[in-house]
Amino acid sequence: MTAAPPAPFFSGKILVADDSSGDRAVARTILQGAGFAVIEACDGQEALEVAARERPDLVILDVVMPRLGGLEVCRILKARSLGEFLPVLMVSTRTAVPARVEGLRSGADDYLGKPYDAAELQARAEVLLRTRSAFSAQVHGPSPRPPSTQVEPAPAAEPLKAMADEFERSLRYSDPLALLRIELDDAVSSEDPRRDQAHAIVTAGLRKIDLAQRRSDGSALLLPSTHFPGALAVAERIIRGGRRVGLSLSVGVSFFPSKDTNTFEDMVAVAEASLARARADGGKICLFQYQGYLYAPEDATP
Repeated sequence: MTAAPPAPFFSGKILVADDSSGDRAVARTILQGAGFAVIEACDGQEALEVAARERPDLVILDVVMPRLGGLEVCRILKARSLGEFLPVLMVSTRTAVPARVEGLRSGADDYLGKPYDAAELQARAEVLLRTRSAFSAQVHGPSPRPPSTQVEPAPAAEPLKAMADEFERSLRYSDPLALLRIELDDAVSSEDPRRDQAHAIVTAGLRKIDLAQRRSDGSALLLPSTHFPGALAVAERIIRGGRRVGLSLSVGVSFFPSKDTNTFEDMVAVAEASLARARADGGKICLFQYQGYLYAPEDATP
């Protein structure tokens, strides 16, 4: 193991979750020596409890842990952190490409092999914390747009082109992407005020990086850097928000990467097909990644 390099110019609170006390000690020594505050958990369930209580800036997760594995913990943390960017660094002695791909597809932002190299662990932690800081500044900057005007009025072609451009960026950098299609379940005229009400529900609470399009038959919403759990959380919020004001909405979701979405047009087609399936029963969510998942949210307050 190499000696740790000089401390970074910023600090952060890092949660290290690993059932190996030895590996936790090594990570703690490296990160504390680099100027970071370190908190620990010895299994996946404790990691969730500590994360909820301590609100870390970065989570380092071992893949294999008792009670709850790192992959599942990552999915839950990403779903819980909707609207915020909580970076997750997955670590494991399993360093083959399939293991790395599995970790990244679970929502992890980076993957690092063990045993640790001090310089590499510190560098990866710094990059993820710097990304979190930049994301937070973008979302919580001094002049955020009010919820009712987060999506600027524009010709329909403009947001659609922006969505297509975002797909090309995601394709280039292998970033995850989710596309939601939302419609009222009962047919309404183009002048029906419920259309405005439904679109306001769709656009409330969006991140600045999200893209929304108002359509004659509903809304489309593109969520960059969003995996399955995050998309499900947004779709649930939309469904429940509609129910609170007496609107029945259905949501169809498609994802990239997926074997069925090699182009942006593919994403749109899969989202439309998923929406049709969701509307068959009304008030449901259909998410299609590698297969279709039909989901009916409970009425509990999100």
